[in-house]
Amino acid sequence: MMQLKSLFVKKDNNSPHLLLNLVFAFLPVSLILGSLIVNLNFFIFCCLGIYYLRSKILTTKFDFILKLIFLFFFIIFFSTLLTFIKSLYFDEYSSSNLTRLIKSILFFRFFLFLVIVFFLSKYNILRFEYFFVIATLASILLSLDIIYQHFFGADIIGLKTYEFRSSGFFGDENIAGGYLLRFGFFAIFFTILVFKKKFTKFLFPAIVISILGLAILFSGNRMPLILFFFGLLLIFLLNLKINKILLLGILLMSVLFKFAISSNDSYKNHLVSQYSSFIEEVENTFLTPFDINLFGGKGTQTWRRPERVVEEEESVAKQKNVFYKVAKVRSSYMRFALAAYNTWKPSKIFGNGIKSFYTDCHKLAEDPEVRIEEDQIPGKNNMLCSNHPHNYYFQIFTTTGIIGTLIIISLAGLFMFFIFKNLKIIKKNDITNIILLSSILSFFLEMFPIRSTGSLHTTNNATYIILIGSIILSYKKLLKVK
Repeated sequence: MMQLKSLFVKKDNNSPHLLLNLVFAFLPVSLILGSLIVNLNFFIFCCLGIYYLRSKILTTKFDFILKLIFLFFFIIFFSTLLTFIKSLYFDEYSSSNLTRLIKSILFFRFFLFLVIVFFLSKYNILRFEYFFVIATLASILLSLDIIYQHFFGADIIGLKTYEFRSSGFFGDENIAGGYLLRFGFFAIFFTILVFKKKFTKFLFPAIVISILGLAILFSGNRMPLILFFFGLLLIFLLNLKINKILLLGILLMSVLFKFAISSNDSYKNHLVSQYSSFIEEVENTFLTPFDINLFGGKGTQTWRRPERVVEEEESVAKQKNVFYKVAKVRSSYMRFALAAYNTWKPSKIFGNGIKSFYTDCHKLAEDPEVRIEEDQIPGKNNMLCSNHPHNYYFQIFTTTGIIGTLIIISLAGLFMFFIFKNLKIIKKNDITNIILLSSILSFFLEMFPIRSTGSLHTTNNATYIILIGSIILSYKKLLKVK
């Protein structure tokens, strides 16, 4: 455990900035405690950061990436402003548009946070080692709490399991699996870095991998579990000389999975049902996104007949001796994509602004050819509406239009270029590169294009994305990569 102590040994005296570093490191805990604590933590850190930086924020030049990120935030504000002006002078005015405009201004706080982290690290004020340790401890403690809750029906503070979903400290919020995906890889790399003896360097990382996987399974969050395995595969492919550790961890996790599932028939049946529906959804999204039926008259052909066909319409088609075509979107994911596309069409260049999807999507219901309810009607344009389109990129597309989407594509391209250019450096086994690698892997899995996500504009999601993004951006500067 001497390695743990060495993480904080540094020649310069960092004690004047200890409070700032601890406030930053507390963010993983805040994300468990809720939006109020996150906002408070956020506010305190920004105040301390501005105090330590003082005039340096105004006198230091922004590099190209910071300017590009600022442009994206400005597009969010500008598109929301355009929608507000349109409602004020051309459409029926709604106070919700003013609320959204204010939220687009407040959303700049995340850019401020990014700038503060970037400059604090540039001037060697902020150290990410504290964050590394807290993220590790938070994810391990949450995992143990979830496992305890699954087997005993309630966690250590009395929160109960609900329908085979164990969320631990999150209570009735079914997001524990997503949290463990976000910070679990910090825990895995931390144990690999800290434990150096021949026996412990294999055992402890393998134990951490297995308890993280088991906790994500018990959380009931399917996509985080699949992405967790995908993340382990990516680490394996990076050839970091830890493949034996990964294989041991996966083997141990498989044994625990087998024990947990086989010991409870009800839970086993629940998992079979849950993952069968998930596989069906994946098939419907990528393999057979539509049900097509042609019926009526001679030569009638039927492919993948829908479960619910309106009998009256079918009867009319047969009586008229004509072909009647039914195209039903089988996947809810594709129905959200279809809704995002249709809400984007009226404002292609700049989009509709922040938190616009719900209102704009329900306006589509005024079209008699559109169906936005859960059930589907053959022959109609069937879509789904919600507070957000359940994918970050769909949301960016409808919120900021072509301009905002191009900015995100540019940032993604720069991100990938940075990774491939510095892969050999990132793979080195030291504290700086381990934190960077953990951040890159976590960020990549969070922003994985085809996954279902929460809203980009919620406090927790926006905080996590900008938090991990700021760490990566800061290390880009520390590694002297231009």
